[in-house]
This record gives sequence, C-alpha cells and structure tokens, in this order.
Amino acid sequence: MELTGRRTEVDRITTLAVLPRESALVVVGDPGSGRTSVLDAASSRVSLPVVRIGVNGSESRWPLGGVTTLFSALDDPRAAAHVSRILGTVRDADPAQVIVVAHELLDTLRTLQMAPTLVLIDDLDRMDAASQTLIAFLAGRLVGTSLRVVATVATVPSDSPLAALPSLRLAPLHPDEALLLARELAADDANDGVLAVIAEQTAGNPGVLREQLGMLRREQLLGTEPLVLPLRPTPTTDRIVAPVVAAVPGRDLDVLARLALVLVTKAGGPEWDRDVVEDLASVGLVTVRGQSISVRSPLVRSFLHWRMTARDRRAAHAELAASAAAHDPRAASWHRSFTDDLPDAVALLHAALAYAADGDAAAAVTLTERALHVGTRSEREHLALLAVAEVLLAHRLLGYAARYLAAIAPFRSRLDDVRRLRLHYSVQYLSGEAVEADELLVPADATDAAEAEAVTGLLAMVASFRAEAWELEHARDLLQRAEPFESALPPHTAQILQAARQMVAAVDGHLPPDRDLHDGLATTSLLALSDPTLLLLAHALSLSERYRSARRVFALVLARSSHTAPVWVEAARYLTAENEVRSGNFRLALRAIDAWETGSSVVERLREPSRAIAIAWRHFLEGRPVATLEVLDRCLALRSTSGLWGATAKLHAFRGRVLLFEGRAEEAAAALETADAIGRTVRNPTVLRHLGDLIEAYVRLGRTDDARTTTARLAADHRAHPSRWGALVLARSLALVSDDTTREAARHRALELFEPTDSQFERARTLAALASTGTGPDRARLGAASAAAYEAAGLRRPLAAPQGVAAMPPAVGSSALRQSQFDSTPSPTTPRSAPDGTPVLTLLTAEEQAVVQKVTEGYRNREIASSLYMSQRTVELRLTQIYRKVGARSRSHLVALLG
Repeated sequence: MELTGRRTEVDRITTLAVLPRESALVVVGDPGSGRTSVLDAASSRVSLPVVRIGVNGSESRWPLGGVTTLFSALDDPRAAAHVSRILGTVRDADPAQVIVVAHELLDTLRTLQMAPTLVLIDDLDRMDAASQTLIAFLAGRLVGTSLRVVATVATVPSDSPLAALPSLRLAPLHPDEALLLARELAADDANDGVLAVIAEQTAGNPGVLREQLGMLRREQLLGTEPLVLPLRPTPTTDRIVAPVVAAVPGRDLDVLARLALVLVTKAGGPEWDRDVVEDLASVGLVTVRGQSISVRSPLVRSFLHWRMTARDRRAAHAELAASAAAHDPRAASWHRSFTDDLPDAVALLHAALAYAADGDAAAAVTLTERALHVGTRSEREHLALLAVAEVLLAHRLLGYAARYLAAIAPFRSRLDDVRRLRLHYSVQYLSGEAVEADELLVPADATDAAEAEAVTGLLAMVASFRAEAWELEHARDLLQRAEPFESALPPHTAQILQAARQMVAAVDGHLPPDRDLHDGLATTSLLALSDPTLLLLAHALSLSERYRSARRVFALVLARSSHTAPVWVEAARYLTAENEVRSGNFRLALRAIDAWETGSSVVERLREPSRAIAIAWRHFLEGRPVATLEVLDRCLALRSTSGLWGATAKLHAFRGRVLLFEGRAEEAAAALETADAIGRTVRNPTVLRHLGDLIEAYVRLGRTDDARTTTARLAADHRAHPSRWGALVLARSLALVSDDTTREAARHRALELFEPTDSQFERARTLAALASTGTGPDRARLGAASAAAYEAAGLRRPLAAPQGVAAMPPAVGSSALRQSQFDSTPSPTTPRSAPDGTPVLTLLTAEEQAVVQKVTEGYRNREIASSLYMSQRTVELRLTQIYRKVGARSRSHLVALLG
C-alpha cells in the first residue's frame, strides 16, 4: 500500500542521500506515527544501496552490540575486520573509552572509502546506551565519507547524544490525509462520514486509526449505528498518553480528568481553577480560545474519559450539568444526557447546531452522535438533525452532512420534505453523483404558496444540476414544470429560476448577450442577486466564452465572502480557476488555483471530478504530466456508474489532451474517443472541447479518413452553435486534414483568424500543429512562434511533443541551473564515491528551480516575483517548499547545500 501523507518527510530523507554536506538525520515520532513506514518509503525512492537495521530490544544489555550489528550489516569485509579489531580491545573497557573507539571507527570509514550507502536504523533508542553514543558521534561526522545515516526514535531527551543531530519530527497527519488513510484501510462500503469522525478522533496517528477501525462493529462502519464518543482507547493510545498523564501533578490531573468529560466549556465557570487551566494550557494539554476551554488531544480525552468508572463519570456529569446550567446551556445539555433517565436528544441537536454554526465541527459531531445514540428517532428529532446537516453542508463538510442525512426519514410535511430533498440532491451533486430527483414527479399544491415556492426553488436547483451534467432535455422539463408557479414567486426564488434557464441556454450555446442580462450586468443589479444566482450566472457566462464578464461576477461573490457560506466561497474559487483555464490565461489560472487550494479540502478535491481537474491543470501547466495523469487516473478509478457522466467525459478528454502532448497519440485517441462516446449527445463543441484534440491525434496516427469525418462533425456542430473557440479550432483542423491543393490556403486561414485577444494557448496549439506538417524554413519559423506563444500563455516549462512537433523552449534559466550554478566539483577531501548535490535538483519542480536560480543570483523575493510573473506570496510559498525538500534552514544555507 502506498504511504499516505508523509511526502515532505520522505523527500527530506531522499534529499539527505544526495546532499554533499549533510550526513545524518534523526526521525522522531510517537508510537503509531509511522516511523517504519517512512523508512520503507524512503528506501524505495533512493538510488543508493540501502542497509536496513531493525533493533532488537533484548540486545540493549550487551555493550556496543548495536555498533557490531551496524558494521556487520554494511557487508564490507574490510570494515568488519577493522571494527572487530577495534571493539575487541575495548569491549570490556571503561565506558569513557567509547569516544576513543568512535574516533578510530571514523578514521577507518574515511580510509576505506566504501561504496555510497544509506543506513536506515529503526528504533535506535532501543539500542544499548554505548552504541547510541558512538553512533550519534559518528553520524554527526560522516561528511567526507560515503555513508548517510537516518535513525528513528520515539523521543530525544535533551541530554541524549542524539540531541546534537539534525532531527525531523513526524507530526500528526493532516485531517485530510488521515481521512484518505481511513478510506484505504476500511472496506469499500464504509460510510465516509463515519471515517471522517474516526480520522478526527484519532488525532492523525496512523497506528491508532488502524486499531480503531478494527474495533468498530460492521453496523457502525456502515453508519447504521451511531458511534460512542469519545472512542475507547487502543493499546497505542495508552502507550502515547500514559507517560504524558503520569507527568501531570495530582491537582492538575483532577481538573484535566473533569475537562475530559466536556466538549467545550466556558473558562469562567466556577468549577474550573483558572491557574490550573493556565498550567495545563502552557504544556499543551488544553486549548483556551477566548472564554472557551477544551482538552486539546482527543487521545488524551479518550484515555482519561474511559479510565474513570461509570459511576464516577455519572457523578461528575451530574455536578458539571448543575454548574453549567446557568452559564453554558450547550455543555449542560451534553452532561444531562448522561444523567437523565430520558435524555433530550433535541436539546443535544440544538447544541450541535450552535457549535456547527460557530465552526466547531468536532463538538457538533460528538453531540450529534450522542443524540443518535440516546434518541427515539422521532420526526421532531429528525427535523433538528436536518438543521444540523444543512449547516454542516454549508461549511463544506460533505461527509458529515451525508452521514446524518442518511439517518433522516421522509417527512409528512411537504415543506419539510422539500428541505430534506434539497439537502439530499445537493449532497449527491457535490459528491459527483447523478441527481435523479424522482421525488419531484409528485406535483406541488398550487394553492399553497409556501409549498409552491419551495418546490419551484427545488426544481430550479435540480435543473441547474442537470444542465451542468449536459442533460438539457431533463433540465428543460423541470423548468417547464416550474412555470405555473412563476408569477407568484418571491424575488429570491425567481432569480434562481432565471439563472437555471441561463445555465441551460449557455450549455446549449445560446445565452443572450450581456446587454440583455440584468440591465447589462450592472453592478447595482448584480449586487441584488443571491450568491447561488451569481455563481450560476458567472458559470453560464464562462461557458459562453465571456470570460471577462464571468471574472467580474465571480469577483463580486468573493468580495462579500465574509457574509457568504463557505460552500459558495469555495465554489466561486474553483469556478474562477476553471474560467481562467477556459480563457487560456494560465497565469491567472494558477493564481486562482492557488487561492482555491489554500481553503479547500485535499480529500474532496481528489474525489470530486471538477476539483480533480483543477489540480490536474496545475500539474499540467507546471510541466508535470506524470502527476497530471496520476490525479486523473485516480479520480477515474473512484468514478462509479452513479457518477455524472458529463464529469467522466471531461476527465477522459483532459487525459487525452495530456497524452497527446506527451506524444502518446494511440493512447490519446483512445481516451478522446471514450470522451466522445460519453458526450456525443452534447452538440455544443465548446462544452467538452475534445474534437480538436481527437482530430490532431488521428492526423498523427495517419488515420486521415477518421480525422476528416470528425472535422465534418465539428463543422456541423459549429454552424449550429457558433463560438470563437470553435472557429479557431475548426480552422486548425481544416488545415490539418486539407489536401495538397487546399493546404496552403487552409494554413494561412488558420493563422490569420487569430486576434490579439484570442487564447495564446490555442494560438500555440495551431502554430505547433502547422509546424508538424510544414517543411524547411516555414517549419522552423512556426515552431519558434509556437514556443513563444506557449510561454505567453503562461506555461512555465516545456511540454513534451512527438518527433516533428514544436514544443516549448526550456524554462528560463533551467539549463543554467544544471550547467553553472549547481555544477558540483568534489573537494580534494571528498572521496569520488561520495554523492554530490546535483541530483537534489531533480526533487524540485521547474518553477522551484527557477526560484532557486534567482536566489543564487542574489534576487530578493519582490524581484523574483516580478521576473517570474508571480505574486510575492507565491515566491515565499515556493521557497518554503524548497527549504523542506532539501533540508535548508535559510537562504544562505540553501545556496551552501547546493553550491
């Protein structure tokens, strides 16, 4: 199984293997943090021979036994002989002689000039003390030898000899990565919301996560039974928390144990000693935010909660409920659920709703699970649960919303059930599934104004979903069923209905001109629209190739983001990125993807096709085709028959384009034909934008008849749905399939059609395609022009092309990076077998290499940003990534490491 997360840590180890001036690294991590897995991943990625040493704790009673194991594992008879001789003279000597032994061993290593080797020692802290001291001494002085040492330990005491070595702390997995790991470990039919809860409750510790999944009953894993929170501690939890708790003084431990019984409580409560709370906060055991306090780690909370007897817990909950009743009703409802004979599940859900609205998802989920555990599943409880799920979805917590939605039965009231259906369809759509909406076949009561409004809004929402999925006939049918109620609709619902119609028109290629939309897209008119309406309008404008207008409308949504639900803010960000990609303005596209990535979930990006495509575009624009294909293939692997077929077609179309740029025409044609088969019913060629690529793939493969047939299709579709993109790509395609008598005129037509405002990317595509079929000076001229156009489009490094097809020139300064600044000339004291710094550059992207180039030339961040056409913030982020990859501590250290 591929290692989830830990990419930075593995990169640091693999970088160490090739750095000329670093020799050792200590990897520190709690039990279960994955120290061994990190070493496994690193060993498979380095080009040097690797020696793995697993420490047997029983050997710790033999002085210098660890050193003997180390040198025996090197498999060099010369080293073994020298070490046996040296250790044979001092094994029974005073421990003070260890340093003398270390110097002799170091001299031996420098004299022998052994083959370059990476030594990985797992659990070094389990070796005997003398071996730890000796290996620590050697590891810090291996520069000039061919050995690199990486050792893992649980802790590094300040007085340990290992404390002087560079160290790398294995932090808890990010919640996104923990959820990815949970998905990999659990059964395929496990409930995603349950996995999200487990990932959060295990504090990013892979070992604890694995144990907790093994302890769940199948019904809990499927989501049909609630979870009992906090989770019961596992053996790894005990190993992590027991030493921490043992170090807490008695009075402080009593307060901490009582805090483990609450979710979040008011710091000003009379039951909490403020001095003790401050002491606990200072050592990182509790978190204080404003007037609220809570136990920081769910593992500590789990350990202390279940260490108490049931009787003691109930008595403590009774005291805390009485104390919190006056000043913290949310906490009081939680405590009373453990003491009342008939717990109030609705009160728990109201408290969960308040926490969810405040952004405290962990507290909201814990209260909701408790409500499901003690509730009676009445309709009143389901209404309260629906409100919680709605807020969770608004905060972009899709897994949690889906989990609790599944527990809600249909309501007797049509108004309430419309709310449930709205949430249900939204979750389906955001999960990348087809929205069938069979429940909407039941007609609304036209005499009930509230019901008619609610059903009309739902019809418009689902119609927009269907339009986005290219199911235009279904979308039109839903909009037609909303017409009888249109005259009595309030403004908000009428706006949504109008925006859904505009979306259908845009996908069909017939959106009215800007002057006919909201008073010519006047700012005052746009500001009166709701966020969903603005997003639908902007997306329709983007699909209709009105990129500037779309950019402006998206900006209005983001400008009022402080008053906008997070789900709409994120939608605006990724749709903005899609708009810039469609426009061919790749510099703005990369900035938009940057902005979206900073506030979006990694996990949801990879599971939702639209977000996966955005991430794939980033890799593509930065010249990483392998990473692009990995993202697309992973997303396609997660697709199911219930998925939106339009989104699946986009994935295949983009995959085909990347393969085409890589010169893999046969595979590109297969992927593009798949996209074509899926999206054949959509006659607007600007929606999928795959036919131009398919024609070019056919031409490269010599399938001229197929290319001409597809070009005829493109021409017919373009006549029915004219667009600027269609005109440019059709002209290019006609030039590629033309015969000898019309070729020259077709080529001139394809080039002359471009205007300064057209996409530089499409211009580059046309120039490159014509260069591939040209001859002599004309071929070279078009190739150079295509390279300049690719650079103008914002592609930051060359894209591979098949033989005879023009590609972009190397990224600025990349050749200089390889040939000048980072030429590594060994010093007289460095053996020829020692690694140099040149391979470090292979760990950096082209953009990171360009940044390093400017750093070595003495550029400041602002100057780098200006010269590379990026923001200063982006430069700072890239430098941070570079430092992590190569293990640099500063600018000067970076230059020294690679110098």
